[in-house]
Amino acid sequence: MSQLLAILEKFRAANLLVVGDLMFDRFIWGEVDRLSPEAPVPVLRVVSENASLGGAANVIHNIRTLGGRVTACGIVGKDDAGRRIISALRQIGASTAGVFTDANLQTVQKTRIIASPHHQQIVRLDRESRDSIGGATLKKLRDFVSARATRFDGIVISDYGKGVIHEELLNAMARAAGKNKIICVVDPKKENYERYRFPTLITPNKTEASEAAGIPIHNDQSLFAAGTKLLRKWRAKGVLITRGPEGMSLFRPRFPIKHFPTEARDIFDVTGAGDTVVAVCALALASGASYEDAAVLANLAAGFVGGEVGTVAVHVEQLKGVIEGKT
Repeated sequence: MSQLLAILEKFRAANLLVVGDLMFDRFIWGEVDRLSPEAPVPVLRVVSENASLGGAANVIHNIRTLGGRVTACGIVGKDDAGRRIISALRQIGASTAGVFTDANLQTVQKTRIIASPHHQQIVRLDRESRDSIGGATLKKLRDFVSARATRFDGIVISDYGKGVIHEELLNAMARAAGKNKIICVVDPKKENYERYRFPTLITPNKTEASEAAGIPIHNDQSLFAAGTKLLRKWRAKGVLITRGPEGMSLFRPRFPIKHFPTEARDIFDVTGAGDTVVAVCALALASGASYEDAAVLANLAAGFVGGEVGTVAVHVEQLKGVIEGKT
């Protein structure tokens, strides 16, 4: 465990670029004690509301609370949510040099309505543009990545399938990372399963791994087959399949599969857990950690997030406390 603590101390020296779909998360909290007389639906008495950074912006938030330096690269609309994302990123100390505004787009927003006493999410409202992102805006992203990549210790691709991550951008990042031997960690989505190439580490959840490999994962044999296929498919140095209550499984070429069981705790909500995993893995690998130690740290952090409700950024002191409690 002292080795894990030493890795955490190195996080503050890591400088990462996060490229992906920036989102704005809203939460409406309330209490339900009756059904509506108008329709068979619950009546929520609103108690409180709050907002937080979501999607790739939540990855950035996690990197900052874990002590790393980070630059955001993505697109927002010329609207209140977009302005609030930029403002919030700057407030937490992230650079917004790679954030571009497109007046023709609506910033992606997710509103979750959560009912007490069991913290049950009863509905989610999504706001986003149905139109594709303009070619000129996408070119700005590619040019930014191509020109700035060498300034960073690692690149994080936070793909939510909203259009920011596309084939030409992925090719540009793969070239930049490969040429300059930069760490590249990917949180994938189905829209680009056929386009990811040469990541240092890619972190699909079990559903995503099943879809991408074309192999339903239901036991150890199918898990092994899917992970092995994805290593070849994506030409990855590592594939970390996150499996919820079943923990995580790490695949690397010419290495045996390694499992990391989840710590026993109550799981209230998985919102943002994938963001935390990719943030921790990127920071750890950029800090010189082994794949195994990166997975252990990510597993501990993800367990903490699952024990909370809503979008949560793990603080480095919280992760230290979890580790020290195991010594």
